[in-house]
Order: sequence, then C-alpha cells, then structure tokens
Amino acid sequence: MRIRNGVIAMGVTVASFGLLVAAAGAASATTPTKGAVTGVITGAHTFTLNPADTVVLGELLRPDTPFYGADVPVTGISTVRGVTTVTTGFTFLPLNRANVTTTFTVVLPPPPP
Repeated sequence: MRIRNGVIAMGVTVASFGLLVAAAGAASATTPTKGAVTGVITGAHTFTLNPADTVVLGELLRPDTPFYGADVPVTGISTVRGVTTVTTGFTFLPLNRANVTTTFTVVLPPPPP
C-alpha cells in the first residue's frame, strides 16, 4: 500500500512539473509588447492599464519617472468590468506617482545568441 501511494505521489509531482514547463513555454512564445504603455499606479505593486494598451505576463516594465531606474516584471493581469489591473513583482512602484497617469517603457529581453 505504501509503495502504491508513493508511486501515485511521484506521478502527481512529475505531472505538476510538466504543466509548469508547458505553461512557461506558452508564455515565452507570446509576442512581447512594443514601446510603452500607460496606466495609473494604484498601489505598491499594481496599476490600472490604459484600455488601448496591452502587456504580457513576464515582461519587464520601467516606470518613466525621475530618479526611478528599476525594472518590474508583470506577474499578474486581471480584467474586471473593463478595467485591467496589472500586478508587478519585486521592487515597489514609485508611490509618489499614485493616482497619476504614468508611462511605462517595455524593456525587451536581449536577443538569443
């Protein structure tokens, strides 16, 4: 009985890893956003996106504000009632720009060798 439970648990673990790899591959195949997007910073890690703009999970954005040089990755995108909220990770967004329209430059990854 213990061996069977161990085999089942191992199978579930392997399958979960396979799903993560498949999701990562699909995300990396998505065309990155070009140029810049605009939005209004609403919190330390969130901003509402201009309806005319789009972002992709995993891409890097840099808020175009004075004295702010950090790139923040897009870690979540949700749309409720036509309002798209983008969640970013790692570094805080510049909170001195809260509730102000801000432009975000899309930082493209380096080309593969």
